[in-house]
Amino acid sequence: MTPPLARREGARKKPRTKRAVRMLSPAQVCTAVKTMAAPSGTARFAAGKALTVTAEKDPGRVYLHFDVIAALLESASKIVRWNALQIVGSLASVDTERKLDARLDTYLGFIRGNNLISAANAIQGAGRIARCRPDLLDRIIPAILDVEQATYETAECRNVAIGHALDVLHELGPSVCRRADVAGFIRRQRTNTRAAVARSAERMTADLVRGP
Repeated sequence: MTPPLARREGARKKPRTKRAVRMLSPAQVCTAVKTMAAPSGTARFAAGKALTVTAEKDPGRVYLHFDVIAALLESASKIVRWNALQIVGSLASVDTERKLDARLDTYLGFIRGNNLISAANAIQGAGRIARCRPDLLDRIIPAILDVEQATYETAECRNVAIGHALDVLHELGPSVCRRADVAGFIRRQRTNTRAAVARSAERMTADLVRGP
């Protein structure tokens, strides 16, 4: 028989499983937006995560609150900004009023630095926006390519961000990758000092050579 103390020690070491974040009902969305927009408090972060999940699965449920969430791109809290970047990117697919156009420069500005996580969220969100709004490509693509000149915490952070940019450009397809500015960016990354980035650039360059 296992001694009681051993049972207690075993129970103590059992890893906790994280509870999945569930979609919010319309009424819960309203409450979560108010919580996320509060000037302080850790509850803002859980509310932002729940809104992020909801916006990914049903952006129309969150779009009514676009203006409030977009304003949080300028929040003093990094975590609130990260959630806002993800949510706004998801809302592009239902932005029938084209509210995003006026916020796009602020959104894309996070790519230029100086925080890697902000840049990664903005790059990934820019890809979602570009897929929904090809008319904005000429604003989005140069901003993504600016990652090459960005200043983050370290040079390696920039390499990680460049990797995110390559992934997004690849997802946007051959017509984007064959743009002269994009193709040049891809080819330059073949000598990137981060091995995974260089390998990705090599594969993408081979795709450019093979053609459609």
